[in-house]
Amino acid sequence: MSSRRHFLEASLAMAVLSRGFPVLAADKSMRLGSLPVVSTRTAYEIYNPLMVHLEKAFGKSVHLETPPNFKAMYQRIREDAFDLMVSPPHIARLAQKRLGWHPLVMCQPEHKSVLLVMEDNGPASLEALRGSTIAVLDSSALVVMIMMEALAKKGLVVGRDFKVIETRSYESSQIAVKQGVAQAMVSRSQGFIDPNLRDRMKVIFEAGALPGYVFIAAPATAEKQLQALRSQLLAFGGTPEAKPFLEKLGYDSMVAATEDAMRRLDPYLDATESKLK
Repeated sequence: MSSRRHFLEASLAMAVLSRGFPVLAADKSMRLGSLPVVSTRTAYEIYNPLMVHLEKAFGKSVHLETPPNFKAMYQRIREDAFDLMVSPPHIARLAQKRLGWHPLVMCQPEHKSVLLVMEDNGPASLEALRGSTIAVLDSSALVVMIMMEALAKKGLVVGRDFKVIETRSYESSQIAVKQGVAQAMVSRSQGFIDPNLRDRMKVIFEAGALPGYVFIAAPATAEKQLQALRSQLLAFGGTPEAKPFLEKLGYDSMVAATEDAMRRLDPYLDATESKLK
């Protein structure tokens, strides 16, 4: 357990020291990037089973880094700061098309973008949201982009009919709504929301379809190593240890990422790139 705590405490240091290391070199650790949607502590708890599996499979330590937001995450991707990254699908596609990253595995099933309010005293309808504040994880998150587009089609435009505040994590968005700082929050239909708090919240609107998170490998990764990574990720997905990992992310399985699946994200490329600049 103490060695695992060391991974967490050293993640930022490793992020700096590991720049320029050969991809998955035999004498170097594996650099794993996680989504900036929960706190660093929560990310460690979620990803620990995966880290243990990868350590056993490749015989090297795995160091986890959780960037503070999506812009910082994409900047780290541009710097080739990770060997393996768990990415939102639209950013994974952007990294693939613009930077040469390799999609390996995609999580399933797909989800909806949902608007959550407190069940006892929250807005009862979309119309009641006029003049209110909506908490979002990050304006460049696909779940937020889909929701803002859907609300605009319903006549509710951000900046005109409601305000948006960005939070550090889904956990922070929950707190904002609970404390009345915001009257609603944008979330995925499954995963991340504290079950105890989720029971006191209700969905007043849902929109779109969200493809699953994508595991992507660094551009310089050799073909043989790509095959090994994909094989081990899929193998992990079939283990008992993967069940809690996937459940916390809101999924139940992992499949090989296909070009057809990734191509569905192309309509969001320009908007995603613009928001991440």
